Amino acid sequence: MARYFIELSYDGALYGGFQIQQNKATIQGELEKAMETLYRAPLTLTGASRTDAGVHANQNFLHFDTDIAILPKHIYNLNAILPNNIVVKAIYQVPSEAHCRFDAIKRGYIYRLHTQKNPFSEGRSWYYPFPVDLNLMQAAADTLLNYTDFESFSKKNTTVNTFQCNITKASWTMVGPDIRFEIHSNRFLRGMIRGLVGTMMQVGRGHISIAEWHDIVASKDEQRVDFSTPAYGLYLSEINYPNFLKKIG
Repeated sequence: MARYFIELSYDGALYGGFQIQQNKATIQGELEKAMETLYRAPLTLTGASRTDAGVHANQNFLHFDTDIAILPKHIYNLNAILPNNIVVKAIYQVPSEAHCRFDAIKRGYIYRLHTQKNPFSEGRSWYYPFPVDLNLMQAAADTLLNYTDFESFSKKNTTVNTFQCNITKASWTMVGPDIRFEIHSNRFLRGMIRGLVGTMMQVGRGHISIAEWHDIVASKDEQRVDFSTPAYGLYLSEINYPNFLKKIG
């Protein structure tokens, strides 16, 4: 039996999240249905990152095991079956022990905001018309590389055994009226990025000082964190693996 990674991108606006749930349309659920239609047999998928309801992905991965011959044309076939807001980008054959979640060495996310009303950004970016100091927000972001314990930014209804994350990039940029926050880490906690963004926006508004920001990060108290940031501005942008992906076709 061979193991495969499947790479996809999706617009999460109409879905109840990535992972299969009862009575809700999910990304994994739609892909499993499409694969069962194509291969005429159920296939169990394991996901690399469980994005929340409304969160999008430029790149995410799942893996599955099968004896069925996986052919290059199956990418086209799957995309013909899937809804237009989910796209299979590639399928890779990998070593039998490879795991799309546990073997990931880096994950990247982007959070998008726009400061001027724009109908084409609605539901894809957070409309934030209030003045912010991007330098203060970057000063807060820079400190993240000095921390490893992010319990403050984890929602409590989680089953993780550790709150340790190794953040290697955290940057704010502005292009015209649009603001973008990009962050890379080996792993992320549930609600972590939205909590980081919401709280750093409060730094940018002058409601939280840099000293208070440090206190919040170190406090391990999620009640001091602003998790109100809307999901639709968040994108899983990339997942990196060691060099074992062998593309089909």
